[in-house]
Amino acid sequence: MTDAVVTALREIANRDLYQRNAFHVTNLNTSVDRRTTRRRQQHVVAVLEAGADLQTTGSTDPDELRLAFDRLLGDPRRRLVDEVFGEWGRPNGDCGCDTPVHQAHDEAVYAHATAIELLISPPPAAAQAMWQRAGERWNTALEDPQFWQHLRNRVLSLDDWQLAASAVDQIRSELTATLAGPLLDLATTGDYPARVAKVFEAWPVGGSARQRWLLDAMRPQYARAEDATVSLRRKLQQGHQHVDPVVTELEQSVLPVYRRLQVLLPSEQHQRTLTLRDDIALVYHNGAVGIANEGSVSDRRIMHLFDQAEGYAGTAETRAKIAENRKAAKKLATQGNFHAQNSSRPRNAPPQWDAEGCGCAIGILLLVAFGIFLLIKGLS
Repeated sequence: MTDAVVTALREIANRDLYQRNAFHVTNLNTSVDRRTTRRRQQHVVAVLEAGADLQTTGSTDPDELRLAFDRLLGDPRRRLVDEVFGEWGRPNGDCGCDTPVHQAHDEAVYAHATAIELLISPPPAAAQAMWQRAGERWNTALEDPQFWQHLRNRVLSLDDWQLAASAVDQIRSELTATLAGPLLDLATTGDYPARVAKVFEAWPVGGSARQRWLLDAMRPQYARAEDATVSLRRKLQQGHQHVDPVVTELEQSVLPVYRRLQVLLPSEQHQRTLTLRDDIALVYHNGAVGIANEGSVSDRRIMHLFDQAEGYAGTAETRAKIAENRKAAKKLATQGNFHAQNSSRPRNAPPQWDAEGCGCAIGILLLVAFGIFLLIKGLS
């Protein structure tokens, strides 16, 4: 069973890591005691209920304030987690820290919070430098034994039966992943995945674990795109009349996810992205096949769909199969046009070769080729 400390760290590991920090929201120092916290809560509630102006550098949103006070007063384990990302300020003597320990921590917090904001809103050049600085500052803070001693002393000061000394060890094991959380959040849902990828590659916190974190974060994206392509291929089996809506859905729901994955986990390095790339190509390809087999071989959509299929195909095998069927479709269309052009010739015209018979033969070959390709891809 996951402990409340680990759960709390994972819950806050997103772009709002600092903006929704309970101490930031309430404008309270991380060393504040319960009595002072409760008095502050009562004051805030009274001011807001009276409709007066709340003089604060924190939040004035009633819901945010309620959640923040609940977090500070309800569970000391969650409070301790928020202390890690709140401003420590100058030591007051209770924690036994030297001033540089608090200063190093607060510089890391400030740099990291600023870096997140810069990556959400351009310019990206400033974000790159600030993220590097934030990572270096956090590494400096975490490497200092007094940082961890500060947290142990806070456990003693909070003096609550729910908060054991082991909470500090749990924070130590999970903290680097939490610090990467805002980047992972922006990687999965942010507007600038290419910028995030560049920053994440140089992010100095977490070492070799970073790649695992990124893969874990992108698993839901993979699953959504993979499930969608399977569904779209099944729709195509219901008839060529589904081609246009299938292609529209593919381009609106699957391709944006694929492009994000290609930026963050490129198909040249990640098999799952490569497989998705081939599956996208197969949807386009099967659309072309459906129109050629059931519709008109002269339909202009066929070659456009083959173009798209070839553009997305990632493996040599898939490209070869698409090229083979494209060639067959083009030949079939050519023979069909030839037959149409000569079907109105006068009866005494010179005899022509049997275009209709040839067209049927090519159509059969085309259908067989398509069927084999679909079967191979379906089993792979």
